[in-house]
Amino acid sequence: MNPTFRVFAAAVSAGAGLVLVAGGIVRRQPSLQAASRHLARSGAESSARLTPLRLLTPTLRRVRFDASVAADLRLVGRAVEAHALLIIGACAAGLLAPIALLLAADRFALLAVGPTVPLLVGLAGALVGPLVVHSAMRGDAAAIRLDLRHQLSAYLDVVAMLLAANVGNEGALKQAAAAGDGRFFTELRRRVLAAEASNRSLVSALAQLGDDLDLVELQQVAASAALGSSSGAPVAKTLAAKCASLRHALSAEQEAEARVRAGKITFPLVGMSLLIMTAVIYPALQFSP
Repeated sequence: MNPTFRVFAAAVSAGAGLVLVAGGIVRRQPSLQAASRHLARSGAESSARLTPLRLLTPTLRRVRFDASVAADLRLVGRAVEAHALLIIGACAAGLLAPIALLLAADRFALLAVGPTVPLLVGLAGALVGPLVVHSAMRGDAAAIRLDLRHQLSAYLDVVAMLLAANVGNEGALKQAAAAGDGRFFTELRRRVLAAEASNRSLVSALAQLGDDLDLVELQQVAASAALGSSSGAPVAKTLAAKCASLRHALSAEQEAEARVRAGKITFPLVGMSLLIMTAVIYPALQFSP
């Protein structure tokens, strides 16, 4: 190997090493408050920071929804600006797409429609499009909330078992958070880590998570745990009762939903039976002497 190349390679390696060492020494460490805010951020906030909606559409920052819709948006991980932009896009698509299709069909003589029919259909689509987008979001949020309630029930089971083993309130709440890998357990572990980093109690992490996910049962669990920590109330029995009541409520909701679905099937079954009877009886009546 050429000596000049060796000297050049050694100089480049030494310069890169010095740059790495200097970067490691001079690099600014993040503050504890900034790290806590980063850990406590919600899914909607993180997705809003990653999307260019705040820069592209600054007027959407002023859009406000009520508390229930805001809670559903946090559950589905969608920013308020993104949801408002989707509603506007659905309104525009519902207005323009039917008009374009009907006018194209009239232009190529596929349908004989005047200028009034495409306008009326476009106005109807402009009303239906945002409703479809909003209803789909609410349905997804309801499904996520039901899954979170099931995970909360499993979490309470683990907490009750740990309390029966004399682990302690704080230890039971922390160890039970590592018992699953669902969204509830993931969010709870993140909040527990943030609470420990900011020297707060784990009960406050439970209360904050209940507020963010809009889970009333979790807020009640946090209140029961806070009562047990302050006054020595029987937390194990309270959590076991809360778990039993939550499971009973979930089973009652599933039974009610099954009944509603069974009721929706009744009309198609009756119609199918009438069609079969007509198909069997009508030929006999038609060809009878």
